[in-house]
Amino acid sequence: MNMKKPAGDIFRLEHEVVTKCSISKERFHKVSGNQWADIYQQITGKYADKTKTWKNGLHWANTNGYSPESMKKLLGCYTVDYSTWFYFLPQIIKEDNKMVYFLIDKGRAWYEGEEFWIFESYIPELVKALDLLSHTAFLDNGWLDYYIVSKKYQWLIGFNHHDIISCIGEGLNLDCFKKH
Repeated sequence: MNMKKPAGDIFRLEHEVVTKCSISKERFHKVSGNQWADIYQQITGKYADKTKTWKNGLHWANTNGYSPESMKKLLGCYTVDYSTWFYFLPQIIKEDNKMVYFLIDKGRAWYEGEEFWIFESYIPELVKALDLLSHTAFLDNGWLDYYIVSKKYQWLIGFNHHDIISCIGEGLNLDCFKKH
């Protein structure tokens, strides 16, 4: 696992989101360096498929499937419009007064050392951040996959660059996708 991240990039992204979206750093911020490894390991331990010899890990999960245990709780996969689907987050996630984890996949496979940036955010601020990021190619970092995860690890929403979201776990309201 590559735990070395270009520090300037993650700080720049955090600063740009907070500044351009006019949100408080208390409501959207990167997790501290000493929390990062534990959060990443909790999420990958629960959701990443480690049973294959190729295309394993969280990087591939939203395309090739999650861990066998978490796949038992697959709620569905939905084709979405990358630039608007996240406006449904307040309906999907009934935790607007709680923070969630927001993981940005920097595009490295598990055998290269997956690289994720991890943020904490409230849902209204995450919607604003995703609006900005989806209209700026993630502030010129490219079209990146990302995950939104309950801080209690009860559910996960994965978005991939094929404009598909996958939803796993308990407590998500997906009625907004079932209507379309």
